[in-house]
Amino acid sequence: MTQREMRQPEPRKGRRQSKQPESGESWQQELFGELKVLVVVLTATILIFHFLTQLIVVVGSSMYPTLYDGDLVLAWRLNYQPETGDVVIVHKETDVIHENIVKRVIATGGQTVELDYDQNAVYVDGVRLEEGYINLEEADPMEVRGDVVSIDVPEGSIFVMGDNRNHSTDSRFTVELGIVDEGYIIGKGLFVFFPFNHLKLL
Repeated sequence: MTQREMRQPEPRKGRRQSKQPESGESWQQELFGELKVLVVVLTATILIFHFLTQLIVVVGSSMYPTLYDGDLVLAWRLNYQPETGDVVIVHKETDVIHENIVKRVIATGGQTVELDYDQNAVYVDGVRLEEGYINLEEADPMEVRGDVVSIDVPEGSIFVMGDNRNHSTDSRFTVELGIVDEGYIIGKGLFVFFPFNHLKLL
């Protein structure tokens, strides 16, 4: 053999062996990254539910068939201005009411409400409301209840009623609830969050 044939190939200069990260170091970095994501998610969730929204449990059947007893409702809180037809969560403690209640806004400040029990009709400023949401399963869906037949709603207040008219303590009862100051409103119901077979927008 010639010297050229016997010469072994020399390793190429400049090629470096890649250093494999130690298993412990890689595991710690991965765990730290996951913890950061978890902290961000938890912080965002707390801020959203504290300042923007709130989960409310429906108690009773006053909003049937729109809402059922035990439904979990997500309510919007930030900068909410009530409008006729909205489903609202109210906290106004009286002698008979001690928890959050869910009702529908019938009229806002400056409007006049008239109740026609003979026709099962509600009028706001002389215009009959189209109320496809009320409980029509009973022969008389709006029996005479409370002590209000006609009322002017003061500015900064709302008049509320339950969709289950014969089983709702609401603004028709001046002592039990009456007109609701907007300061008592927690927020507007957005959608039913739970149970899953009741999921829907409000």
